[in-house]
Amino acid sequence: MRKLIFLFISMGIIIIVPDTIAQTNETPIENYVWKRNKTEAEPGFVVLKSGKRLEGTISLTGSKSSVEEVAFEGDGKKIDFPLAALSAYGLLRRDRPQSTAKTINTSGEPINDSPESMYEWRDMGIVMNKVVTSSEPRPGYVILKDGTRLEGEFRLRRKDGELSNYIIKGDKKYSGKISEVARYGYTVSESAVRQENLEAMADDYYDGTLFLPTGTLTGELAKVIAPDNFFAERVLLKDQNGKIQEFTPGDGVSFTQTIDGVVTTFISYQDTFVEEEFNGETFHVFRNPYPTSFNKFLGALFAQTTSIASTVIASEMAKKDAEKNNYESNMDSIIATSSPEELREIRDGLVRVAGYDSAQDLVNNSDNEPLKKNVMALEVALAGQEMSAARAEGPLNKEWVILNKKTGEEISIFRADYKKLMEPLLMGCYEYLAMDRSEQREHGRWSNFQETLKMLDACY
Repeated sequence: MRKLIFLFISMGIIIIVPDTIAQTNETPIENYVWKRNKTEAEPGFVVLKSGKRLEGTISLTGSKSSVEEVAFEGDGKKIDFPLAALSAYGLLRRDRPQSTAKTINTSGEPINDSPESMYEWRDMGIVMNKVVTSSEPRPGYVILKDGTRLEGEFRLRRKDGELSNYIIKGDKKYSGKISEVARYGYTVSESAVRQENLEAMADDYYDGTLFLPTGTLTGELAKVIAPDNFFAERVLLKDQNGKIQEFTPGDGVSFTQTIDGVVTTFISYQDTFVEEEFNGETFHVFRNPYPTSFNKFLGALFAQTTSIASTVIASEMAKKDAEKNNYESNMDSIIATSSPEELREIRDGLVRVAGYDSAQDLVNNSDNEPLKKNVMALEVALAGQEMSAARAEGPLNKEWVILNKKTGEEISIFRADYKKLMEPLLMGCYEYLAMDRSEQREHGRWSNFQETLKMLDACY
């Protein structure tokens, strides 16, 4: 590095001042894996002179005694930073890599070089009575105990929660037992994985504004909708650079989306984001994410059809097996005419006589196929009848919350009992009491809900 030398002859002092401020390498230089004049790309970070810290993968160019450049990849960018642009850089791991047979400890458990939180596990089913899970494939590496380093798409397998195998797909596919491995890890950063996960959460982004307790943010917004529900669990904000941030109702935010020119507002309520349907001076109205009232009509219909369908299916199972295997059986008629208690007694009797502890034990282990089929038919019939009984009260109604912003009071309404549920609010409004009968009837109709809300909002 060049130096500027100033002589203060009169004071007899010589001061040597570097022409640039030194960059801090926060990882010991011997901890990098050098190959000729470059290090292997590993999860790391750079800190710009502006103070901004970026995480991704880094590779140094030069030598151990004189680093010339830091190659960075992350957040969708590939940049070769001159040292003068950085105030610091380093690896996300701190220890020295064991990359040769001479320095690798060939005994003990393999060392994981990446944060445990980066490994996301998928259920692969049960194999040989063991639960098998596999990690999400990502760019990574394994270093075997003989010193071989393998890189590519990296996965781990577990059996009953214990690491068992590794798989690396590069130019070739390599797989083996975890006992062969000295170290392993990802070549992508935790922040890059986080961005990848956020990108997979939603596809439909629309222009919008996010309102935080500290201010507002604008960009493209996407709702993450809960499965089988209408409300959102979180909202994602994508900035101009494509970077995504995640916000939840616990962050105290609300937001708008503009879709086909229409601006829709979403507010946080009971750990969800719900669409605002009315917002006046007094009343705030939105769909209830957690309704509590049952739809009696649909409940009765559901219970009846579920019970009938399961009984028909189970009876047909028993009948077809008897025909297929040429034996006499009246199980189909028994299923069609028996109560849940009677079916349970018949099933338990068959299981007990056959010498098994449970119906599942019999199905899994018995060689008597007709017996297995009959027990399975009984299980289907029982499940259907029990489900219909459990749902006898009915599916839940769609409910709306009317929140009085001045008092904090809430009431829930639904269409079937709309007039009855709205009556206390209406009767508390003098303008409503002063109306003639025909006008009052109009405000008791579901179709006039929005107009009624406007009237009440002006009244209260």
